[in-house]
Amino acid sequence: MSSHRSGSEPAMDPFELLHPGIQRWVWQQGWPALRQIQAQAIPLVLGRQNDVVISAPTAGGKTEAAFLPIMTDLAQFESPGLRCLCVSPLRALINDQTRRLTSMAEAVDLRVQPWHGDVSAGRASFWKRPANILITTPESLEALLMRRGAQFGGLLGELRYLVVDELHAFFGSERGAQLRSLLQRVERLVPHPLPRIALSATLGEPARAGAFLRPRGGFPNQMLTSTSDGGEVRLQVRAIQQHRDQQDDQIQTMETAGHAVEQLLAQIARQPVDEHVPLPAPPETFEELEDSEQAPADRYTTALNEISNHLFERLRGESHLVFANARAQVEIVADQLRERAEAKALPNEFFPHHGALSRELRLSVEERLRDGKLPTTAVCTSTLEMGVDLGDVVSIAQIGPAPSVAALKQRIGRSGRRPGQPQILRQYVVLPALSSRSHAVDWLRLPLLQAIAAIELMLAGRFEPPTQGDLHLSTLVQQILSFISQSGGCSAAELYRELCQRGAFSNIDQPTFADVLRSLGSAQLIEQIDDGSLLPGAVGERLMEHFSFYATFFTPEEYQLLCSGKRLGTLPVIEPLVPGHLMLFAGRRWRILEVDTQARVVLLAPAKGGKPPTFGGGGLAVHGIVHQRMRELLEQSSIPVYLDAVAQQGLLDAREAYSLFGFDQSPLIASGDAMHLAHWAGDRVGVTIALWLQWLEIEAISAGPFVEINGVSEVDIPRVLEAALQRVPADTMILAAEKEGLERNKFDHFLQPELLVKGYAAAELDLEGALEVITQWHGAIVPGSPHAT
Repeated sequence: MSSHRSGSEPAMDPFELLHPGIQRWVWQQGWPALRQIQAQAIPLVLGRQNDVVISAPTAGGKTEAAFLPIMTDLAQFESPGLRCLCVSPLRALINDQTRRLTSMAEAVDLRVQPWHGDVSAGRASFWKRPANILITTPESLEALLMRRGAQFGGLLGELRYLVVDELHAFFGSERGAQLRSLLQRVERLVPHPLPRIALSATLGEPARAGAFLRPRGGFPNQMLTSTSDGGEVRLQVRAIQQHRDQQDDQIQTMETAGHAVEQLLAQIARQPVDEHVPLPAPPETFEELEDSEQAPADRYTTALNEISNHLFERLRGESHLVFANARAQVEIVADQLRERAEAKALPNEFFPHHGALSRELRLSVEERLRDGKLPTTAVCTSTLEMGVDLGDVVSIAQIGPAPSVAALKQRIGRSGRRPGQPQILRQYVVLPALSSRSHAVDWLRLPLLQAIAAIELMLAGRFEPPTQGDLHLSTLVQQILSFISQSGGCSAAELYRELCQRGAFSNIDQPTFADVLRSLGSAQLIEQIDDGSLLPGAVGERLMEHFSFYATFFTPEEYQLLCSGKRLGTLPVIEPLVPGHLMLFAGRRWRILEVDTQARVVLLAPAKGGKPPTFGGGGLAVHGIVHQRMRELLEQSSIPVYLDAVAQQGLLDAREAYSLFGFDQSPLIASGDAMHLAHWAGDRVGVTIALWLQWLEIEAISAGPFVEINGVSEVDIPRVLEAALQRVPADTMILAAEKEGLERNKFDHFLQPELLVKGYAAAELDLEGALEVITQWHGAIVPGSPHAT
């Protein structure tokens, strides 16, 4: 066997650098050759002189690119010892990686140990005879450092590699800050330089990925990107036209024929809209569905019925994944698909999969997919987004726009993993019914534009970059307590040096860090003894005693859901649970029999009706690259070939509205008392502008790619923009102070208000981008403006 090699690569074939046992393992896989990215990674990883980021599509060989050379290096040691620590974002992914790596490891007499809350096998013996490779989650690594700091630190003395799987999954989150802090804390316990290896399928800006992996530098970073795009991609955007309520039918019917749409648009353009009729709440919530034995005649569920009909017709008999953007939506679609199977007296092959379901139910779906003997479609949230091997998945469906371009790339990569098979995506978008009473912005079909924009960016290989500037103060609180627990007490200076100067919280200066310590002291999370050392306080000790401390994300109180003694899963208590009420869970309908608040148990019985529980959680902010592509779609004339007829007409209608309403001539659209200014610059910029105007005592809210201003007439908009440019905030903290509800993350409630303001300003606001947009608005709207173009 040989690798694909160009003349610029080393004279020695990278395959020949592998251990003979690893070479035999490669031959046994039947590979005709190493992939290019694997050949490139082998000498770099074996050299141990560089951090290496390996970016390749799902099933692109990146795991092997890292572990072929790692196991070759580890095979030289005859004695047992932990020499590779791999951190992964999901338990299911760890189980899958363990399964995939075990046979490779056995080829050279190495052992792989998974370590997370669902694993018991091998944990006791690990401390006497440690495995060579440990794969764990950030939360479990946190627990190891806190609870077994000295013992675990003793095992790290022979560590040679730190590996991060699915690096992009940690970008821009508190969990990402925790990961980076943990990596630094691990390296602190290792007496020699330690290279970091990261794997990822979607990277927006490779240079930022390297900086995220090692914020302080110290190792050269090498970026390896696969030249393969993951194979043939087949996709379709299917739009579902929502039906109007009976009262809407009294308005002139809007035909989908082009001339009728033009007439209606022209009519609306000529006549000012006196009433702003907002769209219903997005379908992810479904909070207004009524408890009844019959399915409610709700417009969104009607649209989902049509989607479910199409899914049932196209997916039955094979294995697929259907992604919805919320657990409630997952439950409704899974229930509708199961009902269709039962109505035809067919075995059910449609199952929900989300984080609130019991481990047994989730694993049963994963095993059924992996086994491949029975057709299986999992309706899921992001739980099956990343690289868990699910066997031969034929296609992917996405209901509503994907949360991000990166997420869409991950999801479509779950199909077409076998040679010769295409990656298939069915994108569904609901188009709300429109009439002469609809707002001008509604005619732009923003959800459809967002879905198309994400697809176009994905096909072009453009993804959201890691965010920068966030202080991650909530996670700093956790890391302070964890480090104090690990070290048995330390000084404030040592904490600042290890966590900020050398660690992941480099954006935090000494005064801010001192304010954090004072906040924790006031809340009795820490206390200072006579020699100046910091120790856990009374509240801090109680906090750290609970297993939930290890996670950076908020976990609301959960109730166990039981039916006839069988555990179905857990439900975060977001809204009251009332006996007699109906609900959907695990793809089936239930009646609540009893709620035991002390034991936190809900007893259920099968029922005919039900609505999904409210699971909580929110969507991701839309990045500026998505908004910009949405605007470009409105200004272009070409129609993507993957749009169905309804989606094509929706895009044409949006473009017609863009012109007729004057969006192409001015960022301002006036409608009654509401003014809409288009920025197309991302949610961070929109939120910043809205807070800026609120600071000027002008009522404004961020609304997608628009800022909505109320209580100001059209003729006063120039004055508003001039006032904004004359009073530019000195910094984002001034604007953040206008925001209510700043406790966004798990440990925020321990911080003083000033710190919450500072944290929100750093994470959520973009003053430079907002100033640029307002300057452009002023130039476009104000006659004779020096900013006019």
